[in-house]
Amino acid sequence: MMTFLKKFASSHSLFLKALAITGTIVPATASYSQANFLIWPIYPVIENKQKAVPVWLENVGDSPAMVQIRVFKWTQDQYKEQFSTQQEIIASPPIVKIPAGTKQMIRLTQAVPTPDLKENSYRVVVDELPVAIDSETDNSRVNFKMRYSIPLFTYGKGIGSGAGQETRKLNSKNPLAKPILTWGFTQAQGKEVLEIKNTGAMSARISEFKAGDKLFKAQAENNAYGYVLPNSVIHFSLSTDLKNNINKTNTLGAIVGSKKEIIAVEKQ
Repeated sequence: MMTFLKKFASSHSLFLKALAITGTIVPATASYSQANFLIWPIYPVIENKQKAVPVWLENVGDSPAMVQIRVFKWTQDQYKEQFSTQQEIIASPPIVKIPAGTKQMIRLTQAVPTPDLKENSYRVVVDELPVAIDSETDNSRVNFKMRYSIPLFTYGKGIGSGAGQETRKLNSKNPLAKPILTWGFTQAQGKEVLEIKNTGAMSARISEFKAGDKLFKAQAENNAYGYVLPNSVIHFSLSTDLKNNINKTNTLGAIVGSKKEIIAVEKQ
């Protein structure tokens, strides 16, 4: 089960601190060990002309860490996140031990090309596996496994991430190479929610909504990441204040991405 952690992130790296609690049969001898990870980049992409992207894991804690790296196909259906096994992206090495104070490169290689004019989405899942803390560790000692997840996007011919000048120029020639968002009010599980539909060819990571001159934190239902993937529909929590401002101004904007770009959201 996914363990959610408080995170500190910059545009280049993600610092994750996990407290792995260990104990023996006798409570008085319980011990603790901290495993701290620096992961970068936190938003890796594989452009059309690229075959792979490196992701670095650095153990800045005081104990070794054994980690397993898996990549899942990421889609959205019925307003929920869906994850499935796949053979399109290969992580190498898939399992590695990272000593304290060292870093390890994980290579994410694209084995199957992304179709033209399409963005594919994946989640890179890093599991911290049980590892002995010292030579006296025995079977009576238990470690809790922690899990970290970052997104990965790949792009086919004629579309790109837009992170660099070349892909921004490429996307300018394609009217669908962007999120195209619409909104509506609907009922879900006995309450009213804000429905956001993306008919564009690129995903949108929504952190806030803007209605009139007010900003509202975006809280997605059944979605921990705030993304609306291409050709997908996601429900967001709808407060009375947000609904009143939308009705008053009849406009809605979405604050997306790390650059906090404002995208106009049209009414459905």
